[in-house]
Amino acid sequence: MRVGSGRAPKGPCAKAVLAVFGSLFLIALLSVPVTTRSSELRQAAGSNIIVRTTYPRKATMFLPQVLAAKARRAGGRDVRIRSTQWTGSMVVVAVLGIFDYFVICRLVGRRRPTAEEP
Repeated sequence: MRVGSGRAPKGPCAKAVLAVFGSLFLIALLSVPVTTRSSELRQAAGSNIIVRTTYPRKATMFLPQVLAAKARRAGGRDVRIRSTQWTGSMVVVAVLGIFDYFVICRLVGRRRPTAEEP
C-alpha cells in the first residue's frame, strides 16, 4: 500500500489549493444573499391618513443571523434567501478550486524528465 493513497490531498500544492478554496467556500457558505422586506408607516402633517410603504432591499447576512431572523420574523420585516445566487456562488468557488488544482498542481507542477534521466 502506498503512503499517499488515502483521501488526504497529496503534496504541498494540493494542501495550499484546498486551504485557499476551502476558506473561500466557507465564506460563500456563511454569507447568505437575502432580500429583506421592510415596511414604514408615515402620516402627512395635518392628515388622518396613514400610509404604509413596503420596499425590498438586497443584502448579505451571516447564516446564523438569517436563521434567527426567519425564526422570529420581527415586526414587519421579512427575510427571503436568494438560494439560486447562494448555491451559484458556492458552485463557482468549488469549480474554480477543482480547475486550479488540475492546472496548478497537475500540469504546472508536473516534473518534466530531462535528457539525462532514463
